[in-house]
Amino acid sequence: MVIGLTGKSCSGKDVAASYFAAKGLAVVDVDKLGHEALVANHDLLVETFGKGIEKADGTIDRKALGAIVFSDASQLARLDGISHPWMRSQVVDFIGRHEVSIINCALLERMRLVELCDEVLFFLSPLEQRIERAMERDGTTREAFLRREASQQDIGQEIFSSGRRIITIMNDSTKAHLSRQLDFYYDTLVGRGYVHG
Repeated sequence: MVIGLTGKSCSGKDVAASYFAAKGLAVVDVDKLGHEALVANHDLLVETFGKGIEKADGTIDRKALGAIVFSDASQLARLDGISHPWMRSQVVDFIGRHEVSIINCALLERMRLVELCDEVLFFLSPLEQRIERAMERDGTTREAFLRREASQQDIGQEIFSSGRRIITIMNDSTKAHLSRQLDFYYDTLVGRGYVHG
């Protein structure tokens, strides 16, 4: 059983991922795999984007790389072409090792990971609430958040035609309200015999 968690930034995916991990389910955080991909593909990234993306210690400077790719769609496509196949292979390996796997990934569709899922929890939350959460959680600016938002416009556009079972989670209220929705979904997993409550 493979369950995808997707939605735009600060929509509730990470809260859900922590919830399922606390229940003992195997969770793969594709965002963290993205950080690992920078290490695994270091030389190709420097060759593609230049020495300016390296820190003094030789590691990839994520902020410098982000400044290049989040302002230019063609550059973002080049980065995706390098990192996404590596990340996808890691996810395939992960789900092969677990009876029930949770894939936490904003770009579930773009990375073609939705194809690996039996069902998907799609998190929705109003833009202003997501901006507030990002500013509180990450200390980011409104402008920086909106730049990231612009790079995520494709999230949710194709998911409902994917042929997968989609469960929409509306995260526009309190954490308690979100938890109740996650409890209900988890209970369905128990009821269907995928997990033991």
